[in-house]
Amino acid sequence: MPIQRPNSSDAPSWYAHFFAKAPGDDLIAALQQSKEETLTLIDSIPARDENKAYAPGKWTIKQVFIHLCDEERYYAYKAFCYSRRSDVNLEIPMSEAYTKDFNASNRTLQDIREEFSAVRDATITLFRTMTPEMLDFKDFPGKEVYTARSLGWFAVGHNLHHADFVRKNYVG
Repeated sequence: MPIQRPNSSDAPSWYAHFFAKAPGDDLIAALQQSKEETLTLIDSIPARDENKAYAPGKWTIKQVFIHLCDEERYYAYKAFCYSRRSDVNLEIPMSEAYTKDFNASNRTLQDIREEFSAVRDATITLFRTMTPEMLDFKDFPGKEVYTARSLGWFAVGHNLHHADFVRKNYVG
């Protein structure tokens, strides 16, 4: 049974931009499709360009893809917690240190590609195990509304947002 798109009321309003980027009406298919698209994009980047930044002070290509891995882990864990009705306070640590300390200089784009593939496969496996009740739980009073379903669709849109950005600003 496909995991349909979330209701717009099941996520913060700014998620709409990312939901719109996600294709189709089946989350698992969208996760798989965006995985293949991202792996193809990574494969198209010559090794000489993997440390390229589109402007001074901006992330390198490797840092962008590490960011995708980090954020996917975060959103998958948040979805896991919601699906288990576990109220945890998870906020993305977007401090200056977080956004610069990727250890990218000691990694290859191929290594990051393998990480992205493994993280995405784990996300797909996680969502395949969820029932409709697990996907749609959202009753944490006093907290911003999310559901596991909305977090899964956000992960697809966030991935495609950055893939488009890389194409436009780094390799296009």
